Amino acid sequence: MVVLDSQYKFQAWQRNDWLCAMLVVLCVIFTSCDGTADSEEEKSLSRIEVDWSSYGKSVPAGMTVLFQHIETGDMVQAIDNDVTGITSRLSPGRHWATVFNLTEQEFVNIGFRGLDAVETAKAYVKESATSKWYDGVAGSGNYVAGQPEWLAVDTIMTTAIEPVADGVKIIGTLHPKNIIYTLHVTVHVDNMGNLLAARGAISGLAAGRRFAADFPEDNAVTVTHLIEADDWICSRSSSPQGDGLVKADVRCFGLPANHNGTPEENRLEIQALLADGKTVKRYDIPVGHLIKEPVHAAAGRGDNLDLYLELRLDPALPPYSGNGGGVDVWFNDWDERIDFNMPI
Repeated sequence: MVVLDSQYKFQAWQRNDWLCAMLVVLCVIFTSCDGTADSEEEKSLSRIEVDWSSYGKSVPAGMTVLFQHIETGDMVQAIDNDVTGITSRLSPGRHWATVFNLTEQEFVNIGFRGLDAVETAKAYVKESATSKWYDGVAGSGNYVAGQPEWLAVDTIMTTAIEPVADGVKIIGTLHPKNIIYTLHVTVHVDNMGNLLAARGAISGLAAGRRFAADFPEDNAVTVTHLIEADDWICSRSSSPQGDGLVKADVRCFGLPANHNGTPEENRLEIQALLADGKTVKRYDIPVGHLIKEPVHAAAGRGDNLDLYLELRLDPALPPYSGNGGGVDVWFNDWDERIDFNMPI
């Protein structure tokens, strides 16, 4: 009897211990659930409005908005086709809010990094396939990039969000502005009648830009943008010297923040196809000191992100030696596969 009674008591204790353990586990689960529910219940429907009037381009078909709580660092990312604003459930307190047009996947030549925090969010220009005619720059840390699509960004700190607020509260307005520069290249050419086509490359431009900053990043790499033959337009003057201009626009992230305006920081390579259709003259020109940026009034930048580069080909092209006083045809599609005579 004593043995049976002891076994009974031991089994009863085991059952009680198991029940106690289960009660502890259930208490933890319910406490956790209650805490989560309370946290979710504290969130309020909050709306941030977006005004695209400073963009200067067509209103986009969609946008991405990042919210980050300034104290906890919690992130909320929202994507919407309604570009007038977005409504999200956000925790009490203030948030950093950042917007950019479209979504990450809709850009071909732009990539994104650091979108898990507003402070680190950035866009950069992706590496692209090199054209057959461009040899590139030897060494690591150099790459050829495609010209970026238009990209508009803005970052603000929202007004404070109250817990369990009734209705939808407007917490601020974002004003996205274009952050892509246009480099306007103008080349003065003597003996323009001997120029059939041109193509080129410009190096040393910025690789990217952080959203929270209002200027491009420092460069740790050398980024080169190609200017293909169909990017150039030409015009001839009526002067007896037969001079003229070739012009091209290059989209980019501008000059890097650590640019010092020295000649070697940017190089412009130009290849000029002469009127004989075979001879190509090549120019490799340091131009870092020639790139100019206009001064804009504070808060008046809008879409006006322009850089200007103007120079003259030196030495000049040789005069046209054929009949007819020069060539009026301009090749917009320079065949990359043809072998040309390349004078040194």
